Amino acid sequence: MKTGMWLLAMLLAGCSAGSGSPTAGGRLDNRVASAQPTKPQRSNYPERMRQAITQEMQLPGKYKSKSCAISIHLLPDGSLKDFKVLEGDAELCAAASQAVQRAKLPKMANETEYALFHSVVLDFVP
Repeated sequence: MKTGMWLLAMLLAGCSAGSGSPTAGGRLDNRVASAQPTKPQRSNYPERMRQAITQEMQLPGKYKSKSCAISIHLLPDGSLKDFKVLEGDAELCAAASQAVQRAKLPKMANETEYALFHSVVLDFVP
């Protein structure tokens, strides 16, 4: 029992010491934190695409519980090569099509990102 209490005290002391002092653990945490922004850049293209299109889209309440699917093909610089409405509510698809055409989509960061996202289907579900 005494050993368990001593171990608990050491663990608690170690946790509080690392929080305010520049220990090796603290430096490691800083490296991990500074390395994290590079990881999402590889996988956040869909989110950046969503934001660009959403900024161009007006979604009044009349589209609630409706949907639209649009297939898009992009060039490496993010410009729209072509698109096609696959299915969905005609009014929502018209609004989504206009938003896709007006949106300034982000440039692809590299060939891998282009390979993954140059041809996608967007589902609009307000």
